[in-house]
Amino acid sequence: MNKYALSIIGIIPARYSSTRLPGKVLVDINGKPMLQRVWEAACRSKHLSRIIIATDDERVENLCFNIGAEYVMTPKELSSGTERAIYAYKLLNEDSEIILNIQGDEPLITGDLIDDLIESFIVRNADVGTLVKRIDNNEDIFNPSVVKVTLNNESNALYFSRSPIPYLRDYPKNEWHKVHTFWKHIGIYIYKTSPFLNFNVLANSELDKFEQLEQLRYLQNGYNINCIETEKNLISIDTYEDLEKVRAFLNQ
Repeated sequence: MNKYALSIIGIIPARYSSTRLPGKVLVDINGKPMLQRVWEAACRSKHLSRIIIATDDERVENLCFNIGAEYVMTPKELSSGTERAIYAYKLLNEDSEIILNIQGDEPLITGDLIDDLIESFIVRNADVGTLVKRIDNNEDIFNPSVVKVTLNNESNALYFSRSPIPYLRDYPKNEWHKVHTFWKHIGIYIYKTSPFLNFNVLANSELDKFEQLEQLRYLQNGYNINCIETEKNLISIDTYEDLEKVRAFLNQ
């Protein structure tokens, strides 16, 4: 039960098409579709008042019907998960104080982790919040599928990139993870209502365009994104290799 006197809604954007892994939100992970795993984790949150899946495809709609998930249909042409979440929010005529955008390709997310993010965000004065984890190996630092973020002294994001940031000029690359803390970004966002709804009207961001990271639209337009650390090992699925990593992790 939500212990806060706040309306907190969780929206799970679930676009069916994916360039690198078609239909990835429905891929089987040890006997269960990925999207179902994410939805079940959200359902275990103590603080979410409502959980909605926002999809553009009848195959995802069928899954929602079969598992009893509340969902809305959104246009296929929406270009980002945030745009899909905003469309769903407006369609539902919601009036929540806090909105979570829970990515449908994070099958290792947990209800406890969602609650940690909510609790931390409520006590911090930020426009947007998200999760980060320390990177402990060089492979992730140089992997463009792993989004990196560098932070200021208040744990607010300075920049997100698919490239290693910062660049450690005077150190051998095979030692970078030993001499500096690199941060991996985890794809779940929490917003105050105004920044959430303003996303679509923000000026187009060249940083967003080039990096293909929509959160850069906020940074380029002067919003702050507070980054909350977790120690949980999460693997976002973008490729078949990522999928195999998750399956192997769950089989341990």
